[in-house]
Amino acid sequence: MEKANKKGLSLVNLVAIAAGQVIGAGVVTLVGPAIGATGISAWLAYGVSVLMGFISIVPFIFLSSALVLQGGEYSIIERMLGEKFAGFYIVAYIAQCLGISLMGLSLGTYLNYIFPAIDKRLIAIVALTFFLAMNLMGVSVMAKLQTVLTTILIGCLLLFTAVGLTKIGPQTFDFSSPEFFTDGFKGFSSAVALYAFSTYGQYMVVNFGKDAENPKKNIPLAIMISSVIILIVYVGIALVNSGILPISETANKPLTVVAEKILPGPFLPLFIIGGPLMALATTVNSFYSARSNPLLRATRDGWFPEFFGKVNKNKVPFVLMGLIWIVGVVPILLNMSIKEITNNVVLVAYLLRMIIAIATLRLPKLYREQWEKSFIHLPDPVFYGITIFAILAQFYMVYLSARSLTPFMAATNIGFVVLCALYAVMRSKAGKVHIGSVAELK
Repeated sequence: MEKANKKGLSLVNLVAIAAGQVIGAGVVTLVGPAIGATGISAWLAYGVSVLMGFISIVPFIFLSSALVLQGGEYSIIERMLGEKFAGFYIVAYIAQCLGISLMGLSLGTYLNYIFPAIDKRLIAIVALTFFLAMNLMGVSVMAKLQTVLTTILIGCLLLFTAVGLTKIGPQTFDFSSPEFFTDGFKGFSSAVALYAFSTYGQYMVVNFGKDAENPKKNIPLAIMISSVIILIVYVGIALVNSGILPISETANKPLTVVAEKILPGPFLPLFIIGGPLMALATTVNSFYSARSNPLLRATRDGWFPEFFGKVNKNKVPFVLMGLIWIVGVVPILLNMSIKEITNNVVLVAYLLRMIIAIATLRLPKLYREQWEKSFIHLPDPVFYGITIFAILAQFYMVYLSARSLTPFMAATNIGFVVLCALYAVMRSKAGKVHIGSVAELK
């Protein structure tokens, strides 16, 4: 049986990975569109969204406190729901790799602000390539870089928030103002749905279980600690962005509009580098390893061609990471917008999280001993109540996401889900799948 890494990623590393994975495109690109959807209440929408995002990933906290499986999310589904569900999950999971395009393109947009002569798409591709190279050097190199980048990021964003909070006006908290809920509940719920895609990625730290030190304690702690950090940073940034300038000047605009107003000249480029750019860089940096670990386990089980599972001397699945790079670069080359990329990702993302939450219901029955030894063990009625609430929260987010899509995009997402299910059934029936040991790591 494979041993868990006793001298692996520390709690600090895991918090940096979790927080850096989340604090990315959302905080630098989605506040403006959310102001456009709901007005000044964009900050409140972010708070609601972060809380809903946390509720939706509580099942990952339960699971990671009781089990550490080699394939992370994929192995959870395989163990809890069986082979065909695992196959569907991991094939649909590929769509989530499109998210790296969103990060790369956003990063290119902000660097283009500093270097307008350089095409933002070229910058995006160079950035995706650079972080691919960092990840190919091994998980420890990625984690050390992530810790440094996340520290700079949080420091800059908190400084921006602290300066901005001294300048916001009383209208920021005036719920009766016509600019607070500019489009009523519809606009507010649209802003929540828009934000939600950027609020729950801290769960992906479960995919580093085999690399973590004391994973059954440190991984759930990392999810909880990073969630508090995310709530403070996101709500603070949204308060500043919506509470200083008229919403006509900030709606659908990036953070730089407000940053130009409140930061002295020489500090503006430093903020852009330390804030928005670091936010995007941390997300891209952790993205490759977080996404490739479940795909590697699935490849070894036969869901994808064996060649995909090749690793380099640093035990990194370089073929899978290369394919993630391709999935990220193609939308950029096709000149897709940030909104188009987000729409292609969000519905399937929530559907997969809902499946994980449903699978979690089986934890006490299938792994009674491990669950009772968990440091956050709860009585069964409390556990089931919280998990069912998380499922309902995910279902609501699926509904909000589907409602915000055009009929064509909704049909595309549904078609993709059907194809994933068909692939899983056909691959399984063809005898290509041979589930290996995903035994709990001790």
